[in-house]
Amino acid sequence: MKKFFSRELLFAAAVLLLAGGIALSRTHVPGSVARVSVSGGEELVLSLERDGRYAVEGGRLPVTLEVAGGRIRFIESRCPDHICERCGWLSQEYEQAVCMPAGVSVTVEARP
Repeated sequence: MKKFFSRELLFAAAVLLLAGGIALSRTHVPGSVARVSVSGGEELVLSLERDGRYAVEGGRLPVTLEVAGGRIRFIESRCPDHICERCGWLSQEYEQAVCMPAGVSVTVEARP
């Protein structure tokens, strides 16, 4: 019985260490940017250090993005389900939100 408990404890500790390492590696880095990919090949790079609202009209449907406090989010889309708007704020490296009907994706990247 003790060996089983020890294995469970060791496994739980390994999982917590792994989760902590992943969380630490995905923190907001000053100078981060958002890469906005639009269907048709257009790409925009927005600094997350400059607050503002950005209309993106090169996709299949227009969308509006908001940058504030080192974060970015979809705030308006003419798509039918608005899943992109419910993704909320993105600020950590590799986070991504996509509006499939509009053909627009946003990915946070750290600038080297």
